[in-house]
Amino acid sequence: MTSREDIRETIRSHGLRLGFDKVGFAPVRLDGESERLRSWLAAGLHGEMTWLERNAARRTDAHASLPGALTVVCCALNYYQGAPIDSPGRGVLSSYARGEDYHRVLEEKLDRYLDVIFDETAVRGKAYVDTGPILEKAYAVAAGLGWLGKHSNLLSRHGSSWFFLGEILLPLALPADTPEHDRCGSCTRCMTACPTGAIVSPYVVDSRLCISYLTIELRGPIPRALRPLVGRRIYGCDDCQDVCPWNRFARKSEEERFFAREPLASMDLADMLRLTRDRFLELTRGSAIRRARYAGFLRNVAVALGNSGDPSAVPVLVEALDHEEPLVRGHAAWALAVIRDPRARAPLERRRDREDDAMVLDEIAAALQRFADATILREGKGRGGKLRGGGEKTEVTKS
Repeated sequence: MTSREDIRETIRSHGLRLGFDKVGFAPVRLDGESERLRSWLAAGLHGEMTWLERNAARRTDAHASLPGALTVVCCALNYYQGAPIDSPGRGVLSSYARGEDYHRVLEEKLDRYLDVIFDETAVRGKAYVDTGPILEKAYAVAAGLGWLGKHSNLLSRHGSSWFFLGEILLPLALPADTPEHDRCGSCTRCMTACPTGAIVSPYVVDSRLCISYLTIELRGPIPRALRPLVGRRIYGCDDCQDVCPWNRFARKSEEERFFAREPLASMDLADMLRLTRDRFLELTRGSAIRRARYAGFLRNVAVALGNSGDPSAVPVLVEALDHEEPLVRGHAAWALAVIRDPRARAPLERRRDREDDAMVLDEIAAALQRFADATILREGKGRGGKLRGGGEKTEVTKS
């Protein structure tokens, strides 16, 4: 008679043969994670991702997603493509977004896996790829695929954190794997490297500060104080993963669909900002980048151009002041103020006189104020800091 352990190992071997790098088995409920999730949500650290609040209790109880579920099969697929080449004039895309949308790739593999499991056990399961109310990383930890790093990503001794995760819920009781020990030790490199300080304490990320959230999930304006910290990142951020010592064990993925796509992966920022909606949709067909949406993506590009400090970006940013999307117009105004090229002042004033969006008007007013402050600073320096007005010295500061 075949034992439960034998069935588990047979299912695992099929998953590895289908191309998954790791396969593990977790219990259907994670009672210990419920309070952690509730506290994180109660603190508002999820920002505008309100869907996380819905059915929060289901996220640690897979039985609620598939009545009769008894086991969660957790699968990991390596997507690492090596360190990208940082080229001036181009934006920085998170590694996972340079190839085909991982949802498609994993869904295809999991669908095949479901068929194989059915052939082996006559049991029908249900698959998720970041699409259902499942706390994926917590289940992966429970399945022994790795441990939760201080940056809140799954870490493994074999492959670092460059993994996509998928789950299969099975109405079949199988022994759970042994969870991995936390091997971060006293290391805090990920926390130190985070440009915005989003890792507010070990294992806790404030999404509202995270560049991945700001450039992908946030639908409105990026807070002005955070824009300079975004740098030239136009979709996501990998800094916390790049500095992790476990990353030295990473190997490149053999999945060709994760290879960088052209031409978006090598397009200049100026050309990106000129993308029409139709062209954007064409270039991002089958790409995770669509999640940022057209206006959000060009918002990010405008911020990146501002942070580049390159005066050659002024003409395209001036063009963007007349963009159909207010979100793009507003961030283009900010970018022009950051570059502070005198050619931008008159176009900003013209746009102000015909603008009817309150957010854009506020951005233009702030941009023009920065130009005014810069003028005062130059005049103050030109007078050598002499007294102004009625004999009272005016303190001049750069905004």
